[in-house]
Amino acid sequence: MVFLHVFIMITQNTTYNVAFSDFKSIPQIDLREDEYYLFQYSADGNIGQDILKYYLEFLPQKFKEEVLKYRRWDDRYNCLFGKLMVYMGSYLFGYNAFMFEKILKDNYGKPYMVDSNFNFNISHSGNTVVCVFSKQEIGVDIEEINDIEFDLFKDVFTHDELEDIENQGLDTFYKYWTKKESVIKAVGKGMSIPLREIEIRQESTRYEDDTWYTKSFKMDNKYCSITSKNKLKKVQEMRVVF
Repeated sequence: MVFLHVFIMITQNTTYNVAFSDFKSIPQIDLREDEYYLFQYSADGNIGQDILKYYLEFLPQKFKEEVLKYRRWDDRYNCLFGKLMVYMGSYLFGYNAFMFEKILKDNYGKPYMVDSNFNFNISHSGNTVVCVFSKQEIGVDIEEINDIEFDLFKDVFTHDELEDIENQGLDTFYKYWTKKESVIKAVGKGMSIPLREIEIRQESTRYEDDTWYTKSFKMDNKYCSITSKNKLKKVQEMRVVF
């Protein structure tokens, strides 16, 4: 089974379309200190088992098992494509010693790459998976926008945040929610951090003695937020084709 796609690079909009089938033909990228790359893939419809089986063959057995432990098909595909994005990014950013076995998790469960010169983070929701790469400590969260009862989250948001959400509506809820989640993932301590302790400001937040910088945007029917330790000036988006 062979999948063929066209590779298109749109430099003026800092957006790249890259196909998994030929990403190794692309010149490697010198990742700068002040930028991050966001890899994004959205499935157009139902993906058959033959496609799952084809792409699973790129993973060693341990990582296949991590994919297949998910019962829902969309979770399986998102987990699989997230791992393949790490593979793609590792090559494109010059990590020629890449092996899946070098992806480990710290004591809080945050994944990292042994001996690499970059950090990465993955998130998925609905039919979309994203993976962000940076030389800075970084976290990403994406959430599908659905109707929600704000009162159920009073323990999550500060008084000012709740007031803003009640005045501005659903998009503001997801902006705050994804920002808080991306901060937690960037800090790397998981859900041991109470979300209410993370107070979101316009483009930054403080947790303990550190300042973290956040950026949020809508992506179709989803909200996505990225948090980094230092302010990142340049954003590059990689739209992945599988």
